[in-house]
Amino acid sequence: MLEKIIRQYYDAIFHYCFHCVGSRALAEDLCQDTFASFIGHYAEMRNMSKAKNYLYTIAKNKCRDYYKKKKPIFMEELPEQEGDECMEEFVIVRQMVMSLPQAFREAVVLRYFQNLNYPEIAAVLDISLSLAKYRVKKGLELLSEMEVGRERKSD
Repeated sequence: MLEKIIRQYYDAIFHYCFHCVGSRALAEDLCQDTFASFIGHYAEMRNMSKAKNYLYTIAKNKCRDYYKKKKPIFMEELPEQEGDECMEEFVIVRQMVMSLPQAFREAVVLRYFQNLNYPEIAAVLDISLSLAKYRVKKGLELLSEMEVGRERKSD
C-alpha cells in the first residue's frame, strides 16, 4: 500500500515543490523529505483516502520551512530552450507567481499548477473552502495587476 501511494503521488508532490521553490535540485530534496516524513508517520494514519492531502500538507510545510531558513534564489534552473518565446513567457509567469504573497502563491500553485480542486486546496492549506476560493481569486487578481503593469512598462 505504501509503495502504491508513493508511486501514485511522487511526481505531483515533486512538481508542487518545484513550483514553490523554483529549483529542480531543491524540489527533489524537499520531495524526498516529504516522503520521508510521510513514511515515518505512515503507521499512525487512520484514513488512507486522505494520503494525497496529507502529502501536500507535508510538502507545503517543508517548503515553508525552507523559506523561513533561507532566502532562495529564484529561477536558478531553466529548461535549455533559451530564446524561445514560450520559455520567456514561462519565466515571466513563474517570476510573477513567485512574487505573490505566500498565502496567495500557495493557493494559485495548488489550483493551476497542481490541478487541485477547492476542497482539496482547503484541506491542504487547513483553511475554509471559502477562504481557499478567495485566495485563488485574489492571487489571480494580483497576477493580472502585475501583467498590466508589465505591459505598461514595455510600451
